Amino acid sequence: MTVEAHDPRPKKVQIADALREEIAGLPTGHRLASLRELADRFKVTTVTAGNALKTLADEGVIVSVPNRGYFVQSPPSAGEAGQDAGGPVNRDEINAIHSEIQQLAARVAELEKRAQSPSSA
Repeated sequence: MTVEAHDPRPKKVQIADALREEIAGLPTGHRLASLRELADRFKVTTVTAGNALKTLADEGVIVSVPNRGYFVQSPPSAGEAGQDAGGPVNRDEINAIHSEIQQLAARVAELEKRAQSPSSA
């Protein structure tokens, strides 16, 4: 897939929109493609791909785990405008969940590494 030159939206927005659609079908904690893989896929620089990922991270759709990658933080809901049937957003709860996701992503990476090690028998 490439970004469309005739599309009036900036490239990072086109990429973020495409990824947002894909993420909607992925489970929380799913690891996304690397920055380089996304840049190659969309035929843009890693800076542009990184800006698209930053946009999604700022929206809370994905989370960046340093030295591990980007992971789906939560599936976007149908009422994405920040409205929740459960009431107002609790920032402490969001921060706690964010921390849990980072810990789980680190644990998954650790287990994947151990599973690939020949001495893990």
